[in-house]
Amino acid sequence: MNYKTAVKNILTIVLLSSVVYFFYYEVQKNWEPIKSYHLTLNIKFIALSFIAISITYLLNTFCWYFALNSISNAKITFPNCIAMYHTSNLTKYIPGKVWSFAIQIYWLEKSGFPKSLVLYVNIITLYISLAVSMVLGLSYLVVSPNTGFISFALPLLFLLITIQIIFVRYCSDVIKVLLEVINRIFKRDIMYFKTSIILLLYLHLIYGIAAFSYGFSAYLLCIGIGFHVPVDQMFSVMSSVIISEVAGIIAIIAPAGLGVREGVMYLQLKGISATALPFILPFSARLLSMFADVFFGAIGFIMLKRKYHSNDKCEISNSPEINKRSM
Repeated sequence: MNYKTAVKNILTIVLLSSVVYFFYYEVQKNWEPIKSYHLTLNIKFIALSFIAISITYLLNTFCWYFALNSISNAKITFPNCIAMYHTSNLTKYIPGKVWSFAIQIYWLEKSGFPKSLVLYVNIITLYISLAVSMVLGLSYLVVSPNTGFISFALPLLFLLITIQIIFVRYCSDVIKVLLEVINRIFKRDIMYFKTSIILLLYLHLIYGIAAFSYGFSAYLLCIGIGFHVPVDQMFSVMSSVIISEVAGIIAIIAPAGLGVREGVMYLQLKGISATALPFILPFSARLLSMFADVFFGAIGFIMLKRKYHSNDKCEISNSPEINKRSM
C-alpha cells in the first residue's frame, strides 16, 4: 500500500466515523419525534419513487450515449451503453471513484473509442450533470418557504447560471482551460474534442429533466414511508435530495457519497420539519438508490454477458476450421 492510498483510507475512515458520531448525537437529541414515528409503507408510492429514479438513470445513460456518438467517429448502441454504464456504476461503492472510468475505457476501446475520448466525455457529462443539478436544487431552495438557506442560495444560483452561460457560449476555450487544469493536477493527457454548442444545450436540457425526476422521487418516497409533506414544502424535499447527491459525488473519499449525502440531506430537512423526517428520509433514499444501482447493475451485467456470449458464437461459426468442416 503506497502513501496516497493509506492517506485516502485514513480520511475515509475519519469521515465515516465523524458522520456516524454526528447522527448518533442528533438521534439522542431528537429521540422523542423518532420514537413517536410509526412506519407505514405505501408500496404504490415507493414503486412510483423507484420508477422516477429509474427515469433519471436512463436519462443519464442516454446523455452519456448521445455524447459518445456525437463527438466520436465510432458508434455504440443504446442497449450496449446501458450495459456498460450501469455495470461500471456499481464500482462507485469502492473508494476512489475512478474504477468506473477504467472499466468503461477497457470496454469502449474494443469498440473503437480512444481512451482520451472516453475520459473527455465522462468529464463533460459529469460536469454538466452536477452544474444543472445544483442550479435546479438551489432554485428549489429559493422558492421554498421558511428555509434559512436563501441568503446564500440566491447569490450562488446567479453565480452558477452565469458560469454555465459562459461555459456554453465559449465552450471550446473554457473546456480547454478546464482540461489543462485537470491534466496538470492528475498528470494526464486528456485531449480536447470538438464539442458543439447544440450538444451542450441538449445535455443541459436532458440532465435538467433527469434532476427533476430524481428530486420528485424523494417527494414520492416521503409519501411511501408515511410522511405527508405539505405541497409548499415539496420543493425543500426535492432540493435536499438533489443537492445532497451532488455533495456525495464531489466527496471523492466517500464511497458512493456514503455519509456525506445523508448528512447534507439531514441538515436541509432539519430546517423544514421537526418530525422524524430528517432522519428517516435520508436512509430510506439511500436504500432505494442502492436497490436501483443493484437492479440496473444486474441488468447491465446480464446484457454484457449475452453480448460477449453472442460474439463468441459468431467468432466460432466464422472460424476457418469450422467452415472447412462444413464444406
